[in-house]
Amino acid sequence: MERLQKIIAARGYCSRRKAEKLILDGNVKVDNKVVMKLGEKFNEDAIIHIKNKQLFVTKEMVYYLFNKPRMVVTTMRDPKGRKTVADFFKDLSIRVLPVGRLDYDVSGALIMTNDGNLINFITHPKYQFRKTYQALCRGQVEKSQIKQLINGVMIDENYSTKALYANLIKYNKEEDESIVELTIAEGRKHHVKKMLIAVNIFLKKLKRSQIEFLEIKDIKVAEYRPLKPHEVKQLYGLYNSIKL
Repeated sequence: MERLQKIIAARGYCSRRKAEKLILDGNVKVDNKVVMKLGEKFNEDAIIHIKNKQLFVTKEMVYYLFNKPRMVVTTMRDPKGRKTVADFFKDLSIRVLPVGRLDYDVSGALIMTNDGNLINFITHPKYQFRKTYQALCRGQVEKSQIKQLINGVMIDENYSTKALYANLIKYNKEEDESIVELTIAEGRKHHVKKMLIAVNIFLKKLKRSQIEFLEIKDIKVAEYRPLKPHEVKQLYGLYNSIKL
């Protein structure tokens, strides 16, 4: 017997938190009965319907590292009709979901999977996964600004945050542009953008180049590759080490 939200997540429909909302909103049936109470337990092979569509047991777990283009929404559908990450995975026989968020105007590394447990622990606030970004900025970024990012800045009025790593990678004198690289282990909305604003760095374009040890350097924009078995094990290993 297992909690209903965990069964839904394990079948790859969504994260546990989103499953909880579906339950509370009355969108989930088990054995043709609506369940609206969190914490109820059922057999893992229970017949589940979400919004009147049956949720089948997923036996094969798949994992991809996707280089998301800019101007693509990190959702499976968009009411405004914009392109979503789902559009790039239409040819797969298995439905995959994005792990976490990546802003509409930000490109780069995004994990896509049908493994609800992986989605849950990577996106859970208490498990802080490192994400590395490269920011194309206007003008010459000063060492003092980089130091500020590392020492800590205030965003969202009263939230203190700092980069685990920050460095000026390059300054192009002709274009008057700088490339700044920084790593964070948090994920508030527009987190990196707000950090750069806090130190008066003028962002032109942002790319997420890495999630923990997973880099997109060999993946073209709008393309993806499957994660290797040892990479999946390494991700779960990070989770286990954090738990300890």
